[in-house]
Amino acid sequence: MVLSISAVFAQTPAKGIPQRSDIPGKYKWKLEDIYATSQLWEADYARLESSLSRFATFKGKLGKSPKILLNCLQLQDSLGIIMEQLWVYANMRLDEDTRISFHQAMADRVSNLSTQFSQAVSFIEPDILALSKGKLEGFVKKNRELLVYQHYFDNLMRTKAHILPPEQEELLALAGKFAGTPRKTFSMLDYADIKYPSIKDENGAEVELTKERYSKFLESTDRRVRKDASNAYNSAYLNYINTLAANLSAELSKDIFFAKARKYNSSLEVTLDGSNIPASVYDNLVQTVDANLAPLHRYISLRKKVLELDTLYTFDLWFPLVPKAKMDIPYDQAVGTIIEALSPLGEKYVNDLKMGFSSGWVDVYETQGKRSGAYSLGVYTAHPYVLVNYNNTLENMFTIAHEMGHSLNAYYTYKRQPYIYSDSPTFVAEVASACNEAIMIDYLIKHTQDKDKKAYLLEYYIQQIIGTFYGQVFYSEFEKEIHDQMESGQGLTAESMRKTYRDIYQKFYGPEVVIGPINDLGWARIEHFYKNFYVFQYSTGYAASIALSRKILEGKKESVDGYLTFLEQGNSDYPIELLKRAGVDMTSPGPIQETVKLFDDLVSQLEKLLLE
Repeated sequence: MVLSISAVFAQTPAKGIPQRSDIPGKYKWKLEDIYATSQLWEADYARLESSLSRFATFKGKLGKSPKILLNCLQLQDSLGIIMEQLWVYANMRLDEDTRISFHQAMADRVSNLSTQFSQAVSFIEPDILALSKGKLEGFVKKNRELLVYQHYFDNLMRTKAHILPPEQEELLALAGKFAGTPRKTFSMLDYADIKYPSIKDENGAEVELTKERYSKFLESTDRRVRKDASNAYNSAYLNYINTLAANLSAELSKDIFFAKARKYNSSLEVTLDGSNIPASVYDNLVQTVDANLAPLHRYISLRKKVLELDTLYTFDLWFPLVPKAKMDIPYDQAVGTIIEALSPLGEKYVNDLKMGFSSGWVDVYETQGKRSGAYSLGVYTAHPYVLVNYNNTLENMFTIAHEMGHSLNAYYTYKRQPYIYSDSPTFVAEVASACNEAIMIDYLIKHTQDKDKKAYLLEYYIQQIIGTFYGQVFYSEFEKEIHDQMESGQGLTAESMRKTYRDIYQKFYGPEVVIGPINDLGWARIEHFYKNFYVFQYSTGYAASIALSRKILEGKKESVDGYLTFLEQGNSDYPIELLKRAGVDMTSPGPIQETVKLFDDLVSQLEKLLLE
């Protein structure tokens, strides 16, 4: 199952990049822990393919007896485990070297098999929902082996009011075939059709702008380069602005259609109901941050003062204030630092972390043909895996800590939960990874004596909070506003969305930031706006991780024990309840306010270092 993806994937040029055979074995993952040979993979593939027909014997019969229902669900679990193994192994083999046609074919085959599997089990939930609540409860009482599925049943029955008659469900399924068109259109436009202009780099050389180069140019100490990159990048989207506006408007129309069809009051409600999250959680996040923007404004003022700028533009917000303090951290040193930094999580966590690093979990270095970026991926019957492309930066070290957070979360869940609950809900999935990062940055800041390096680390933490917390709330507020506008009958245009985006941007970053004429186009190039109310979960997850990390760093055993128990839960309960048991109530403003307070403290520390 996919636990985390940390970056957009793209192929990197082969020049100067080693072959996979050049990398020592200790820096490569051990996929043999899933399948020792490709022949064993082929055997499981054939076994699963031939077993899918067994589901047909259960169709329309789940209400006949508890035993039939149990046998069907157990078959779904047992074959689901094999499906997961086949998919993960094939795709990770492909990621090792995407040029190998044999692995390309494996990945294609398993993708097709996955579709067949989904079709074969598609009757199960509708057939369960056709049962009355009383009959289902009676089945569980008669056959106690069904108890393991109790939360699964409860969650299904909770949404029963929004399940339509079969013929209407069939129509919605047919509509679903083109529901992804706006997102697909955006992806094709953004990745295939939009061409970025060239700019001159710091040395005056002509360089073609790309997505990856854009973020690097915004970190340049040369203000001319930052400005040129910003103007060039945004101008590329300006050329398609009316098309992008119409496409996003179509995406929102689709959201509203499905919400109304399923008898929900709004697009937000239908999205949150999937994980049983009250709409008040969303509103609480936005309202609490809106009321606490002063620390962010204070940081913006500090940047302007330190940079000695008369006017601070949006392209001045991201490059390091102390660029000379950038760090070079070899991988083995990074591993040692991570293990030491995460010691507050206790002996068990640290020992399991060491075990993961030494047992073939991590594929470390970039090699020719290897997929770029970073992710954590795992299988229930083996263990998690981490792909990174390590190149000795501070960000790389934090990426490893982040992905190992996901991996330990999965490792504990696999050990504790039955397969049906072995994945983590999106609302809590980022907590384990962000908590690792929060504990580690706290350690680094406290153990760094060099003034410039400490300032660099403080700003790294500040920028992390801006990107993962404040920035995602900004996007969440924009997303809610444009949905509200359309649900109230207002039409959306490029001009109206630019104004909404600009107004919220100015409110968040404060009066000292000048937004250029074409710097209000972020909404036109953010793919997450095609994933109905998704981004707010980054902010809530981050706030929860900060609250948990603060408790852990206080050294209280019950806080550590509660957190480790949380890591074992998977999706065995609703996300809000899982976090409450760990000690964080996301229905209250407390965790949000705690993150704001931490941010304010970090700004004060940075201000003291840079201005005294």
